[in-house]
Amino acid sequence: MTTGHKPPVSELARFRAQRLTQVYWITLVGLGVAIIANWKISADLTTVLILSLAEILLIWGLRDLKNNKVDQAASILLWTLSLSLTGSIVINSGLRDPALLAYPAILIFAALFGNTRLFISLFSFLIFSIIFVGATDIYQWKEFKQFTINWTNITDALIILIVIGFTVRFQALDLRNALKRLERENEKFRVSEAKASYLAQYDSLTGLPNRALCENRFALALHTQQRRGGLCALLFIDLDNFKTINDSLGHSIGDAVLKTIADRITDSIRASDTACRFGGDEFIVILTDLQDATQAERISTKLLRTLSKPLQLEQHFIDTSASIGIVLAPQDGDSFDAYCKNADIAMYQAKADGKNLCRFFNDQMNTLSKERFELITGLRSAIKRREFRLHYQPKISLASGKWIGAEALLRWQHPEKGLLAPGIFMDLAEETGLIIDIGKWVLQEACTQCRIWHDQGFDSLDIAVNLSSVQFSRGNLEREVKKALRKSGLDGHYLELELTESLLLGDAENVRTQVDKLRAHGISFSIDDFGTGYSNLSYLSKFDIESLKIDQSFVRKILNSEQDLNITIAIINFAKSLGLTTVAEGIEDAKIMAKLKALGCDLGQGYYWSKPLDAEAFTQQLQQNLSKCSADTSTSGATESNH
Repeated sequence: MTTGHKPPVSELARFRAQRLTQVYWITLVGLGVAIIANWKISADLTTVLILSLAEILLIWGLRDLKNNKVDQAASILLWTLSLSLTGSIVINSGLRDPALLAYPAILIFAALFGNTRLFISLFSFLIFSIIFVGATDIYQWKEFKQFTINWTNITDALIILIVIGFTVRFQALDLRNALKRLERENEKFRVSEAKASYLAQYDSLTGLPNRALCENRFALALHTQQRRGGLCALLFIDLDNFKTINDSLGHSIGDAVLKTIADRITDSIRASDTACRFGGDEFIVILTDLQDATQAERISTKLLRTLSKPLQLEQHFIDTSASIGIVLAPQDGDSFDAYCKNADIAMYQAKADGKNLCRFFNDQMNTLSKERFELITGLRSAIKRREFRLHYQPKISLASGKWIGAEALLRWQHPEKGLLAPGIFMDLAEETGLIIDIGKWVLQEACTQCRIWHDQGFDSLDIAVNLSSVQFSRGNLEREVKKALRKSGLDGHYLELELTESLLLGDAENVRTQVDKLRAHGISFSIDDFGTGYSNLSYLSKFDIESLKIDQSFVRKILNSEQDLNITIAIINFAKSLGLTTVAEGIEDAKIMAKLKALGCDLGQGYYWSKPLDAEAFTQQLQQNLSKCSADTSTSGATESNH
C-alpha cells in the first residue's frame, strides 16, 4: 500500500488562507454581537434566527479552512454573508437598511478570496437582490419600514455597487497577478539558490560530492571515529593513462569515462562510505568504521578490480586502471589537506611500482615526495637556465664500420647533482608537461648540431631524435619540427624521429596524421626498442616506418640465450621482408657485433664503438672514424690492384 504525499502549499495559497482565517473570525465575532443586539435590544427573532444560521454555516466553513479547503471555505463565507444580509434587508428596511452597506465588502472579499466564477455569481446575485428588493418596495409587494423607495434610489444603489464591484475586482486582479509574479520569481530564486547550493557541494559531471563537501564528510568521519573508536581511511584514486584517453578520443569520451568510473566506485563501496570527485581524473573515497587497515586494503583491492574492467563507449573499447594511495586516521595526518597530500604521495608510489596498485602511506614516502617536488622545481629552472645538454651516440654501418649517423640523447647538467641521465627525470617531465618545452629545445639543438657537422664536411650524417607521446598529444609537433629545420638550415631528409610501439597503439589515428604531415618534409621514422612492446605487422604497414631498433635486452644476450637469439633473428628477417633497416642497440663487444653482422643486421649502436659524447668529443671521434675508413678503403684498393 502506498501513501500519497500532499503537494507543497504555495506562498500565495498560504497568504489567502491566513487572511481568510482572520476574516472568518472577525465575521463570527461581528455576527455574535449582532445576534446579541437583536435579541436583547430589538427582540427581532427573525433576524436572530437568520444570523444564527449564518454563524453555524461559518463555523462549518472554518472547519473546511483548517483542512486546507480554501476555495470551499471562501465560497461558504461569501454566500452565507450574501444570503443572510439579503434576508435581513428583505425583512427589515429594504434598500434603506444599513445591511446593504455590507454588499461592497462582500464583493471585496469575493475579489480577494474567490475565483472568477464565484465573483460573477455573487455579483449577479447582489444586483438581482437590489432590483428585487427595490421592485418589491415600488410595487408594494411588501411594505418596508420607515422609508419610501423609488427607481432613483434603486439606480443610485446599483451604480454605487457596480462601480465599487468592478473597481475592487480590477484592483484584486492586479494584486493577485502581482502576487503570482512575485511567487514565480521567488520560485526561480529558490531553484537557482538550490542549484547554486548543489553546485557548491557536488560535482556537476559525476554527481559525486566535490572537494568542499568531501572535506566536511571527512571531518564528520574523524569526529565519529574519535567518539566511537576504530579507524577511518582516505583513499586517493587516480586513473592511469587518462590523459591519453582524453587527448586521443576527445573530451566527450573522457567525460563519459569519468562518469562510468564514478558509478563503479559508488557501486563498489559500502553504504556508510563516501565517494567524492577531487578534480580531473582524481577521486577520493572516505571509509568509516574500520577495525583495522586490512579492511581498507580489501576495499581498495575490490576497487582496483572493478576499475580495471574494460569500458565500451560508442565504438570504442577502453582499458582502464587506477592507482590508489591510502592514509589512515588519525595517525597519518593532522588536517584534511595533510591527509590528502599524504594519500597523494602514496598514490604516486603505487604508480611508480607499476600502476593498478594500492599503497599505504609511510614516512619514507614523504621523503621521496620532497625529492620529487625538488626535482620538478629544478626541471622548471633548468629550462630557463639552459642546463640541458645533448650527448650523441654514433650509429654505425656494420658492413663498412662507418659512422653514418648519431642519436641525440638528453642529459641534465644539474648544478648540485652533476650530469643526470633522462631515466631520473624524464617521467616527471612528461607527467608535468615540461617535456613540451624540453622537446622543442632538443629538436632545435640536434638539428643545429647536425647542420654544423655538414658544414664541417660530414655532409652525409643523419641525426635521430626520440619523441615523447606527450609531444604528439599536447604539443604542435609539425610546427616545432619545421621551425627547427628552418632555423638550423638542415634538410628534412637528414632527420629521423624515433617512436615507441606503445605510442603507435595508444593514439594511432592522431600519430598517423602527424607522421604523414612530417613525412612530406622528408623526415624518416623508426621504432625504438622494437620487440619489447606490442609488435604488430598491421601497425608497421600502416605507419610506413623506415627502420626498427632491436632492443639492447635481446642484443646483449644473443651469444648466451637461444631465445633472445631467435627473437633477434626473427626481427631481422621480419624487417627485411618489409624492406626495413634494422639497428641493434647495446653492442658492447666484437663477438656480438660480428654475430649481428652475420645475421644480416644493417646498423649498430653501443659502447663497442663509443659511449654517448658531447658535440666536441663526438666531432673528434667522427674525424678519426672518417680517416680510418678512408685508410681502410685505400688499403683495400691497393690490395686489389696488386692482385
